[in-house]
Amino acid sequence: MLQNVPQWSDEEAVQAEMAEQGGQVLFCKFFKEHSSFAMLTKDCNGLYSIAFVLDCEISPKERKAAAQEVRRLLEERSKSWDIDLYTRPVPERMKYASLSLAVSALIQAFSNPEKIKG
Repeated sequence: MLQNVPQWSDEEAVQAEMAEQGGQVLFCKFFKEHSSFAMLTKDCNGLYSIAFVLDCEISPKERKAAAQEVRRLLEERSKSWDIDLYTRPVPERMKYASLSLAVSALIQAFSNPEKIKG
């Protein structure tokens, strides 16, 4: 999942890099207390990408809490985007053609935080 994904330190760095490339950051959550993040971006071609890391050095309880927070924030944001989340599995890809597929893929990844390697 981290292949070809630059390592940013905060949302401002992601926003600046995406703007330079003609894209935009639609969702970004960095955890200050540990090295974890989740983001959803749209590139200049209109394709959506997701990137995420959960720090493997934190406790399982902290990983689960981080995953639940990301899921909750994404579910809230998806309402403002007026998209329906898919309930069927979404294939893993580097790019997604629709916002709803990208959001669904990210939410599904955070449904099972113990499988996310940081």
